[in-house]
Order: sequence, then C-alpha cells, then structure tokens
Amino acid sequence: MTSQRITRRHVDGVLRIIRHLWQHPREDTPLAVLADMAHFSPYHFHRIYVGIMKESVNATRQRMRLQQAAVSLTRQAQADMAQLARRSGYRSAAAFCRAFSRAYGLPPGRYRQACLSRSLSLTRMENAMYVPEFRTVSQPLPLAARPHRGDYMQIGQAFDELALRANAWLTADSRWYGIYLDDPRVVAPTDLRAAACVSRPPDRALPEGLEAREIDAGRYVVIVHRGPYSELEQAYGWLYGVWLPASGEALADGPCVEAYLNLPHNTAPKDLLTEIWAPLA
Repeated sequence: MTSQRITRRHVDGVLRIIRHLWQHPREDTPLAVLADMAHFSPYHFHRIYVGIMKESVNATRQRMRLQQAAVSLTRQAQADMAQLARRSGYRSAAAFCRAFSRAYGLPPGRYRQACLSRSLSLTRMENAMYVPEFRTVSQPLPLAARPHRGDYMQIGQAFDELALRANAWLTADSRWYGIYLDDPRVVAPTDLRAAACVSRPPDRALPEGLEAREIDAGRYVVIVHRGPYSELEQAYGWLYGVWLPASGEALADGPCVEAYLNLPHNTAPKDLLTEIWAPLA
C-alpha cells in the first residue's frame, strides 16, 4: 500500500469518527468502539487520531459539549445547571462550572448574565463595542470550501472535514474563513447555508468533497470579536444596527465573511479572535 493510500485511509477513518462525535456529542463511546468504526487497530487508533486532529478524542468531545452549553446559555433566559452539566458529560454541576470557567473565562451563570448585558448595550446603541477598520481586497482570494447546511453553531463539523480533506497542503500560513449566506434571525436553523473555507494554493487540485469558492475583491469594513463563536451574533447586531446606520456607508450585494485568527483546537473559547468582514458598495 502506498503512503498516499495510507493517508487517504487514515483521513477517511478519522472522518467517520468526527461525524459520529458531532452527531452524538453526549455519548461516551469507548475508544475501542470508535477504533472499530474507523477500521483501525485499537492499539493505534488514538495515536492516529491525535496525530491528525492535534487533540485527543476527549478534548474534541469536551469542546463540542461546552460549545453547545454556551449556545444554550446565550439562547435561553433560564437554564438548569444540573441538566446542562449532565448534557455536557459531567457528573456534577460543580465540575461542569469549573470546566466551563476554564474555557470561557466565567462561570456559566455569570457568562449568561454577561451575554444579556451585551444585548442590552446593543439596544442602547452604544458605539464603543468595536473599532471598525476599512480594508481593500485587490484580487479575489481563492478558497477550498466544504458546504454546510443547518445551525451555524454546528459548522464545526464542516471545518473538521475540510481540515482532514485538505490536510496534504495545509501549512502554518493557511487562512481559515467562514462564508454565511443567510440571516439566522429570519431563516430557520435547518435551512441556513454556509461554507467552511481555507485558503487554496493556486497549483493544488481540490480534494474530493470540497468545492471552489472565493472572497470577492472590493472594500470591506472589518471588526474583530474576541470571545466564543456563540457570541458572534451580538457582534453582527452591533455592526448592522449601530455602526452601519451612522456610517454613511452602504453594503454591497454579497455575503459577510468571518476570518479566524486562531483556532478552537488550541485556543480557549474566551481567547478566540474572529474578524467579521462586511462588503461595502
């Protein structure tokens, strides 16, 4: 078997595990069962997984569970901490609160209150939340993309699949983007359309399962959000509801782009840096 075929076999095996983890985040599936799903030897499965994903299976599972908990806290006025703890795989609310605090910088209750306070700030039209920057893209930026349909908070599966399929030509200089085509306030979560994207070298053919996209040339207004992806809707609210009406600018007919300056597999959610690019006419 050639090294290329071995790499493809490893990628396909880990893809099966990623899909299972995203579809069943609350299940504590034993490593031996996951190894069988991936068609790997149980003696080597976890080393292969860590080598490709750069984190353990438990770290992937915990990241997914805590993200779902953060989404619940931002979307629900009331949340039972004991229930959230059980859904997140923790035996006690205290253990869940400690893990959530390490990842998000605040205990769950205070995190929910902080999100509510930011939402109230938007309704008071406070202008100091972000510092807009104008940026010009002189030429279209070619991308490799993995389409996603459904709740935007589940696009992580598409990013994981993209990373696995494009693994052969990813480098430290690869840039990661999200393109979001619908407004979640007016489109049902199951119908939302998006694409997980990474910069594409011009001399590379697209791997199976990926499609070509590009970021259009033109002017953009850019803001930087620091914090979990579950809070990005508030950043969009500020950009559209506070900055845009007072700016004298008009938006172009094109989707917003998110540029990810660091990555969730090695960055705590509280420290994630995300640029939002809105195209200008």
